[in-house]
Amino acid sequence: MHKRFLHAAIGTISCAALLGFAASSLCQEVAESVEKEPTAQDLYEDGRSALFRGEYEKAIELLTKAVAADKDNRHTAYRLHLARAYRYAGQGQESENLLKEIVAASLDHVEAGQLLAEIYYTQERWSDIVKVLKPLLKFRHDYPTYHMLAEAEYNLDHYDAARGYYREAIRLNDESAVDHYQLANIYLADNRFALAVDSYERALNLGLSSPSLHFKLASAYFNLRNYFGAVSVAVIAAGEAGALSDHWYLIEAVPGEKDTFRVSPPKSAVYQVAKAMDGGLGERVDIRMLRANTYLNARRYEQAYEFYQELDEDIQKEAKEDRALYQFYFAESAFGVGKYDEFLDHLKKAIELDPESYQTALLDAYLKVADRHNQAGAIEKYTEYLALAVNESPENASLHLKLGYGYQEAQKFDEAVQQFRMTLDLEPEHAERTKLLNLIKELSARQYPPE
Repeated sequence: MHKRFLHAAIGTISCAALLGFAASSLCQEVAESVEKEPTAQDLYEDGRSALFRGEYEKAIELLTKAVAADKDNRHTAYRLHLARAYRYAGQGQESENLLKEIVAASLDHVEAGQLLAEIYYTQERWSDIVKVLKPLLKFRHDYPTYHMLAEAEYNLDHYDAARGYYREAIRLNDESAVDHYQLANIYLADNRFALAVDSYERALNLGLSSPSLHFKLASAYFNLRNYFGAVSVAVIAAGEAGALSDHWYLIEAVPGEKDTFRVSPPKSAVYQVAKAMDGGLGERVDIRMLRANTYLNARRYEQAYEFYQELDEDIQKEAKEDRALYQFYFAESAFGVGKYDEFLDHLKKAIELDPESYQTALLDAYLKVADRHNQAGAIEKYTEYLALAVNESPENASLHLKLGYGYQEAQKFDEAVQQFRMTLDLEPEHAERTKLLNLIKELSARQYPPE
């Protein structure tokens, strides 16, 4: 029995006992005055209490009565708590409808707007969140509003707006690791790599850690050209190159020194790549590619070449859109280890896959190989690859001149004369015109001496 009805019954008995049955009519009037229907406020308080006890159906019943008893709709709190009760009871549509009525009637009702936005958040209705919350910024600047607006704009790919909201959310609550992480993702997408590193590291310091976070942090470090960080030497018992140990990535053993390794710190791309791979991403093609690229750009060509070799089959099967880029990088590693023919083969494969991006690289490739042969004193190979370069750019006077000097050094005077003449044909006023005319005369005489 409700406490108010219990008190009424007691009151009736007490009244009759004191005044006698002759006064029973008077006692009845007293009882009726006590037994009046509970007020809207009474129903609200009882409903609110039931809500926070987890008695959602009872709360809905009592709060519905409270709302009905509030004839002038003056007490928005009644409807707000009823919306909460509906939501906790799993009746999301009823909660949404009620909250929309509150927001429509009270444009500055922040609590109702935030609760409605939370419902939309679970439904991934990002545009609706923005419509509800953005107007509320005129009335209150608080963390929940900025956080949800940031999340909504981020999921709508409105990164400029999301960036601003995340910054404000962090200003109001610097301990949110998720906000730092999402802001870092935006910085990474904007190629603002130093800012991305700062935000990712802040998220890590706040306890957020995942293989994806380490992978993205590795990408940021890579783009800052922080491939191996401040390399040092450390003694690691039973260590193994390519593994993580405490706060180090073990690059390679130091020759002749037991359990001693060159190591990279956490503030490096290679460490974060290893961390992500250890966390479960080790089979992914994109992160293995990043590891190979990290070694390549650090000029550790032998390891890079091995990593690219290991990737070959998976690239063909799983990452067809990256095949051209892969062939280009593989070519660079082959050049680094002195496999020049393989270097050109991989580059030509990249050109076949994406001629627009890589066709112009072939001329430079021929020149690079030619120079390497020249440094090795292989003059025949030098002129062979220079000739291929000329064939790629036949109207380049400087290439003809360079090839002419190469032929001269190889004592192929007829070919040298031909290249010098082509140089002057292309540039009649060449800066070395007089010198070349004399060389043509001199070399022609050597090739065909006068009788």
